[in-house]
Amino acid sequence: MSQLTDAQQNMLQEYNQLLSVISEGFEYLENNLSVEAPPQAQQVFEDVLLAFQQLCDSNDQLVEWFKENAPSKLLLGDFHDIVKLLEKWSTFGTNQEKRELLVKEVIPVYESWRSQMQSFLDSYIAH
Repeated sequence: MSQLTDAQQNMLQEYNQLLSVISEGFEYLENNLSVEAPPQAQQVFEDVLLAFQQLCDSNDQLVEWFKENAPSKLLLGDFHDIVKLLEKWSTFGTNQEKRELLVKEVIPVYESWRSQMQSFLDSYIAH
């Protein structure tokens, strides 16, 4: 990709920030999702899902912008794997089961993907 426009630069910075916000949401859920979870836990999970929707909406644009050197598998395949893991949330009845899903499956896969994505984005948004 050639020179980024200001709008593209801003979008990449917002995407990068959203990756960190999702990590914070997962950290909150990991630390607070228990038998007696606070009512905010469900809201935080819903906010994480909204953030994933925003990422999803942006991924097609990123693939287009970086088609020559886009890590397409990273943007699409691995991202969709995380979404599929998150879909299991609604199949669990207890907070303990949901927490185990997050801690053992979702968070490790997400954090690995996030790290790779941020490394990719850093080369375009670092000043």
